[in-house]
Amino acid sequence: MNDERIAAAVAAVEAAEPGLREREPAWFGGGLEGVTRLRYMAVGFTADPDRGLEEGRAYVVDVRTGHVLVRRTLERRSDLPRSITALGG
Repeated sequence: MNDERIAAAVAAVEAAEPGLREREPAWFGGGLEGVTRLRYMAVGFTADPDRGLEEGRAYVVDVRTGHVLVRRTLERRSDLPRSITALGG
C-alpha cells in the first residue's frame, strides 16, 4: 500500500512540475509519522547534475487530493520530512 501512495505522490509532483519526469529523478520517500491514514506522503530526490537536477527537492503531498503542500530544497536523504510536526517551520 505504501508503494501505491508513494507512486501517487510522485505523480502529483510530476504533474505540478513540467519536465521533471523526463529528468528521471531517483525518488524516495514514505508516510509521515503522526498521520495514521497515510494521507500525507513525503517524497524527494537528491541533486543529480548528470540528469539536470542541480538541487535536490523534498515535497509533502496530500495523496487523497493530489495537492503538493510543501516544496523544499533537499541536500541529503536524511533531510526529508519524517513527521507532520516537522513541517511547522
